[in-house]
Amino acid sequence: MKSRENILEFSGLPLGDHEFEYELSETFFSSFDLLKYERIQPLIVKVKLNKSNHMMEMKLSFRGFMNTFCDVSNDPFTLEISNNFSLIVKFGESFNDENPEILILPKGEFEINMKQLFYELIALSIPIQKIKKDTKIKKDKA
Repeated sequence: MKSRENILEFSGLPLGDHEFEYELSETFFSSFDLLKYERIQPLIVKVKLNKSNHMMEMKLSFRGFMNTFCDVSNDPFTLEISNNFSLIVKFGESFNDENPEILILPKGEFEINMKQLFYELIALSIPIQKIKKDTKIKKDKA
């Protein structure tokens, strides 16, 4: 049976603005290899949806924390992470997500599985270099 916890069902919604919140737990993060060594604390992703006759506009945002290690000192610390992005959802002949700003769903579709969108929103917020505040960085003199 398919999990319904990351599904946004839009077919029964009236035209206009709608807001949704999705709670993502450690179980969500454990299903992705990239994040298996990071400990992201449970967080809430907010989705604002504007539904019109032939398209939808979505704005996704979150703010959260992850337990990690400083790349300079190797000390454990909690890093604040946040991100947001907008997405246009249109309807066409077949599914197409090649454009990162436009998602095309097949005509007749009535829901969106948000799991991959949530993953990308969060994964892109994690900095390449994680440095604990107040860590002194020694610079080599050339």
